[in-house]
Amino acid sequence: MSSPGVRAPIVLTGATGGVGTALALRLAERGEFLVLTARDGTRLEALADRVRARGGSAVVRPCDLRDQHAVEELAARIPAELGAPAAVLSLAGHSIRRPLADTLGRPHDLVRLTGTNLLGPATLILGLLGPMLTAGRGRILAVTSATARIPSPGWAAYGASKAGLDAWLRAIRPEAAAAGVGISILELPLVATAMAEPVYGTAPRGALRPEQAAERVLRSLDRGTDLASPAWARLGAVLAQAAPTLSARGTAIVGRLVEHGLRRDGRR
Repeated sequence: MSSPGVRAPIVLTGATGGVGTALALRLAERGEFLVLTARDGTRLEALADRVRARGGSAVVRPCDLRDQHAVEELAARIPAELGAPAAVLSLAGHSIRRPLADTLGRPHDLVRLTGTNLLGPATLILGLLGPMLTAGRGRILAVTSATARIPSPGWAAYGASKAGLDAWLRAIRPEAAAAGVGISILELPLVATAMAEPVYGTAPRGALRPEQAAERVLRSLDRGTDLASPAWARLGAVLAQAAPTLSARGTAIVGRLVEHGLRRDGRR
């Protein structure tokens, strides 16, 4: 357990991704104690060194969120060794864009994405939530996607996995809040990261830099907002419910135009 006077840890998943790394360094500047987790232990160790150089402290806990057994072990290990987290920041994610014709015969895409985007994060959160509820404090913050509420052709598996996490968090939020643990959902617009590069190129126009996205995460964490999302995402979610078929067709058309317009490298 953590000793008296030692800060409660902040658990950060997806720490070696673009937004995760930027967020870890910003939290380090605040002197936070971070539990960094992602799949690549070597990259995690390098990030931990950078966190310490910025004034924070960090421990490294490599874990593949698709491995349920490993996630359960991690969820038990963190509170046993370090005490109840002050916050759990769920940034890890994986995306695949495929048209329907290319999806046929590939149910494993759903397995991969739900493991990373839904089952893994939910298993980790459940394991850490018990100690947080007992302590009567803390916050869970998950980065989801507008595709969770705006069904987008080509992004079916990704949107479904993010929608599952979104719905689950909304459902447990009232009971968690009654015990003192807040739950925040953050929908980010496009961010220029390695995950976005296969579709939008290396420097998509109008995309947030990872540092800008990290600032939005911090703002949501500090303010304790239930939901933070772009205005267009909220409007799109309403239209998707009011006119689902028309909305899906429009989303497909807009998506193709946006993809073409955002690319800087000329690829199609």
